[in-house]
Amino acid sequence: MKPNFVFLCGVATAAYFRPAEWGAQSSVIMAWPSADNPAYKNAQDDLQDATTDITSIAQAVAKFEPVTLLVVQSRLDEAKSQFADSKNITLKSIDAYPKLDLWMRDMAPTFAFDKTNTSGQLFGVDYNFNGWGNKFPTGSCLSLASMLCYDTKVPRVESSLISEGGSLEVDGEGTLLVTESSVLIDNRNPGKTKAQAEEEFQRTLGVTKTIWIPGRKGSDITDGHIDGLARFIAPGKVLLSRPNTLEGGGPFVDTYREAQAILSNTTDAKGRTLEITEIVEADLEKIGADKDLVEQVQNGEKDYPSLTYVNYVMVNGGIVFAAFGDKDADAEALKVIKDLYPERTVEVVNTQTLAFLGGGIHCSTQEVPVAE
Repeated sequence: MKPNFVFLCGVATAAYFRPAEWGAQSSVIMAWPSADNPAYKNAQDDLQDATTDITSIAQAVAKFEPVTLLVVQSRLDEAKSQFADSKNITLKSIDAYPKLDLWMRDMAPTFAFDKTNTSGQLFGVDYNFNGWGNKFPTGSCLSLASMLCYDTKVPRVESSLISEGGSLEVDGEGTLLVTESSVLIDNRNPGKTKAQAEEEFQRTLGVTKTIWIPGRKGSDITDGHIDGLARFIAPGKVLLSRPNTLEGGGPFVDTYREAQAILSNTTDAKGRTLEITEIVEADLEKIGADKDLVEQVQNGEKDYPSLTYVNYVMVNGGIVFAAFGDKDADAEALKVIKDLYPERTVEVVNTQTLAFLGGGIHCSTQEVPVAE
């Protein structure tokens, strides 16, 4: 990929529609992180452990549908060796984004279709990823989304917002869940109002109702993405992540309680009262993590890990779901998800490293939908 192609990339301006994740998909985009990314520059163990998690997720997704795995040139030989015997996984070298990270939900395009065209033409919305409010500069003057749009010949939709895919949860029937903390924040969209954001969401996602959850600025690297808190199971049905204890309060408990209250007292775009199922998060002290790491979290030296089970990804006929090492919580969460999706095969992957890096399975994947 060459760094000058953005001028050739068409910018679409019509109205678009983002389908729900449970719809048909052609593939999933993932990435191995680069050693030059500042998140791993002085933490090679994290780089290797994160790579292991991503590899496991990719192999799980590949049981259901093709995976395109982005890899920087310096790691391409390593990736070729790793996936030599893997089926359904295609490696894609990328040389114009040296600080490539693994969080494709946020960095890759958010795919949508033209509402006025029945041809099934796919578009890629570019929400101008800026490293979650410049916490981690991307090292490139171009967005990864624009690069991928050009390289795959998918027309690019330029957005007036700075946002991330993990901040946007749609039901495919006009409803959007989103946190205020990750959108209406000065490090992304200074001066933007809710009305302005909603207008752009309507244009780029095809939604007619936006349900805002307050969230907490600074609670994690993403400023509180919705995909770690609440997900649509189906139209009118939401899965809500509940902290493993509600004692003592704190920002995560407060966020959960606010979300519960809002979701319980609102309707979706079709006027339906939302049916809420709760799923309890894993316990930090029961996941078997390194004691020093746990102490660093408890002392506030590191962010609290993302031990939420709602950060799964839906694929064709299946779900790729997390385990963290808390045996009781893992087992109970798996039971909940199997009960909610009896028609889907559930593949479980341990993603403890990703949790300590601030994300999970959904954060590391971006599905490419098929028009229905």
